[in-house]
Amino acid sequence: MADAIARKTIPSPGTPPNVKADAQKIFDVLHGGGLALMPTEVGYALIASSKEAIERSFAAKKRSPSHTQGILGTVGLHKKVHVLPEETHEMIRVLHQDLDLSFGVVAPFRKDAPVLQHLSAATLANVTKADGTANMYIGGSSLLLELGRISDEAGELLLGSSANITGSGQKFRLEDMDPEILEAADIIVDYGLQRYHVYKGRASTMIDFANMKTLRVGSSYELIRERMHKFWGIELEADPDYP
Repeated sequence: MADAIARKTIPSPGTPPNVKADAQKIFDVLHGGGLALMPTEVGYALIASSKEAIERSFAAKKRSPSHTQGILGTVGLHKKVHVLPEETHEMIRVLHQDLDLSFGVVAPFRKDAPVLQHLSAATLANVTKADGTANMYIGGSSLLLELGRISDEAGELLLGSSANITGSGQKFRLEDMDPEILEAADIIVDYGLQRYHVYKGRASTMIDFANMKTLRVGSSYELIRERMHKFWGIELEADPDYP
């Protein structure tokens, strides 16, 4: 099994990452209906773009088929999908691009957004909620930004969830990965230990930007909370671990 895992892992041992080339390789696998195991700042994730790949991901994670699936996107995609006042869109852009923060945006979505139209009814139900909202993680790693750029140009969605058996917690390096997850992936990207491992296994912070409400206290939450208060006067609940 070790040889099989090694053959589908990039970069090869002793070779530095090449973000543009690696992102293109990931996209090619996803575009072909495959499943990618790749790093994000908040831990490694299983990424899919097709119904079949999502089903394989859920099977490997031992997750219910009806469980919500997250969108991994860019600020540009977020503006096309989420319905929010322009000043809120600008706040999200500043937090992400100017203040270098990564987080999940929960907000009402445009049912007629072109990028959602090719999704099956089952997949659409997995990436949206009954209350008319959708969650999109906007990450700041170079690899995820480049993959997002390629996917946006192609009009395809990146759908993902944490690369672990359901309930077992975030995995921040490949060496800690469950064998079932490694076996399920068609391409594996090993960029080493991910930066937000310092948050004791937290997933991404999730904010309801329509109501300015914290839905999940996660990685970098104390930074997001402080800056939203400092620059926009918004008071979110305190972080119990990083007050």
